[in-house]
Amino acid sequence: MTLNKEQIRIIAENPLGDSLNSVRVALRDCGDALSEGVVARLLGTLVTSPVALDLPASDAAPDGNGYVAEKLLSLRRKVKEGTIKLDQFRHLVHHVIDKSPDIQIWEDVLNIIDTLSAPTPPSSSIAPTFRGTPIKSSSSRLADSETRDIIEGELFEEIKNCTFRNVGGFWDKFFDPRSWRKEQNAMLKRILTAHDGKRWTSFPTVPDEKPVWDWLRSLEERFLHDAPYKFYTTRTANQFEERKGQMDLFLQRPAAEASDTFWYKHVFVVGEQKKSYDTSRFKADFLQLTRYVRSVFADQPTRRYVHAFSLCASKMELWVFDRSGPYSSGSFDIHDEPDKLARALVGYTTMDDNMMGLDTFVERQDGHRYVTLDDASGKETRLQLDKAMVRQKAIVCRGTTCYETQDSHVAKFSWASDKRKLEVEHLKLAEAMGVEGVARVVAHRQITTIAELREGLQFPTAHRFRGEDVHFDDLPRNTNTSSKRKSSSDHTSDDASGLKRRRSTSQKSKLATVLNDQLSIGKTKPSLYTPGEDLWENRIYSCLVVSPAGRVISEFRTIEELLESERDAIKVHRSLYVKGKILHRDISSNNIIITDPETANGFKGMLIDLDLAKVRDSGPSGARHQTGTMQFMAVEVLRKTDHTYRHDLESFFYVLLWMCARQAWSNGFAGEQKPPKDSLLRKWEIGSFKDIADAKEGHMTVNSLERIMSEFPEALNVVKPLCLKIRKILFPLDQDERMSFGTPSGDPEQLYGPIIAALNEAITKL
Repeated sequence: MTLNKEQIRIIAENPLGDSLNSVRVALRDCGDALSEGVVARLLGTLVTSPVALDLPASDAAPDGNGYVAEKLLSLRRKVKEGTIKLDQFRHLVHHVIDKSPDIQIWEDVLNIIDTLSAPTPPSSSIAPTFRGTPIKSSSSRLADSETRDIIEGELFEEIKNCTFRNVGGFWDKFFDPRSWRKEQNAMLKRILTAHDGKRWTSFPTVPDEKPVWDWLRSLEERFLHDAPYKFYTTRTANQFEERKGQMDLFLQRPAAEASDTFWYKHVFVVGEQKKSYDTSRFKADFLQLTRYVRSVFADQPTRRYVHAFSLCASKMELWVFDRSGPYSSGSFDIHDEPDKLARALVGYTTMDDNMMGLDTFVERQDGHRYVTLDDASGKETRLQLDKAMVRQKAIVCRGTTCYETQDSHVAKFSWASDKRKLEVEHLKLAEAMGVEGVARVVAHRQITTIAELREGLQFPTAHRFRGEDVHFDDLPRNTNTSSKRKSSSDHTSDDASGLKRRRSTSQKSKLATVLNDQLSIGKTKPSLYTPGEDLWENRIYSCLVVSPAGRVISEFRTIEELLESERDAIKVHRSLYVKGKILHRDISSNNIIITDPETANGFKGMLIDLDLAKVRDSGPSGARHQTGTMQFMAVEVLRKTDHTYRHDLESFFYVLLWMCARQAWSNGFAGEQKPPKDSLLRKWEIGSFKDIADAKEGHMTVNSLERIMSEFPEALNVVKPLCLKIRKILFPLDQDERMSFGTPSGDPEQLYGPIIAALNEAITKL
């Protein structure tokens, strides 16, 4: 948060002085291994400060009033009870140890109060945000569980095996003056006059955030005033809408009108600035930067890649994030290599749309967006895109984004693995095989690939983060085709890619252990990525237009609509599997759509999104990510069993339960009722794969299922007998009276038939 004038006045009039000296020594002695006692001691010391007694708590606190001292006492008690994870205090601790200015320390305190006091939105107001997510990533959860720790933990799972530093060719690809215009080279020449041969003149002796910001602005005003993009900072009392996290620095086009609110959809380059350079904090600082990049991708879903940088004291590192992960220039000192800083500043402020990674495929004209694709006959067709329907909130993912188009079509942009058969091929195969109820291909075009975007770059082995175990089997067996060399230039202590630097488990950072234990993904889960011959996953970016359009099942308006769309989608799945010999493998609430039977060959529900589908009896695709959406994945799939048609039927059942127990509250079925405060279904999205599998297995007993159904609004009570009937079909008892989760041998109709019949019976009774 940004302090107002009154808060700054109170802090200035009541300096902390030497009051933190003794606790500072204790914190320094702790190193990374913070303890409840020393953190409680720090909070206790701050409580006694006149500032804490006089400073009003943040307006974002639940009650909107009270003073900082009251909030700190409450937090101190929770710390001593062990109910707050100590990593929340990491920034504050570092600023205390570094003897940062009082304003920075109290700003950290208010941010902690703001974060830990934030209320959890009631589940009745929350709609699922997952959109066909193939794996458990930062996009696979509900908005009400998007805490910073959880998101950063899941972002780490996305990027930990596909992050590269010191990438060869980085500077020549993105910041090469030889390819620049005359005006850009003139800027470069001018800005280098601010370096005296040893250091940048006027660079602050103490690199606090504001002095560094003022220095950057002075360079911009003196040498880059003609550049189309400008630097901004949230430290000047501006903030982002929806408080997704406040970036230190960012670049965008100057707004036509001055505004105190910024939007991630306008951000071109993300920046993070720190007072000191601390290699032990690389992971934490990098995840903070990554979280900002995620927000940019969320609000610019068709963006090809995002530029980012970190500036810690005089150490700088430039990054590019695309849908296969982040890679960097490597760290450098801006005083020792002034040309690199100058090239970065000129490049960032003058890049064209293509080099900036912006969406150059969608045409913008007269306030509308258009795409030009190839229709079924191979002729070009131009379609207008209307409102966005689906977007995926993650970085390393398919980046699925869907728009409505004219003529009741849906345009889907996606970065699919080149190891899988493309969705358009599955749809054409399904049509040729006479499959009923699957979307029809209207038009398609491949746009680009990750390999094309990374052309000319040479990748070393993947960066190994501090505290992460490294095993011989984890190391790549081959390099990417554009890279045949190994890294020898990464000098940060955080790099553990060299075998000589490998740490044993007993030496593992205690902080990393605590953090990983806290996060929703544990060490016991199946890896997000499996080792492959390539260093990174090549993805194919394409636009596919299909017909007909529909509403996702989570937008059901009547119980009859819910059950009919579920039933018909299961019929489509049966036809796809039996006739088309294709297994869907990603049944979720966003891949079942409610359709108009007059435009959908009599179907009131259909299946969409065959990105993760697989031809029956074919071998492994070689793609790195798991299949399925977290909340709806079958128990055995979570336990790494090969995917079968029965697992998809189990996922259909989980969708039905989720619609009744969670979504119905938001869809107008609650009346005067209030939703349960803590839903049992939260256990289907938070925890390791093992935890979620265990929770679902337990929930499928009759007693546990009845507890889940007690979360239905009363209007959905009519669906309860149906749920009990489907449970019995899917999870029969074996000869030892144990529930079976396996796939029966023989004709698949032994499961399809009874489930469809049960749905028909329930619909008739309505």
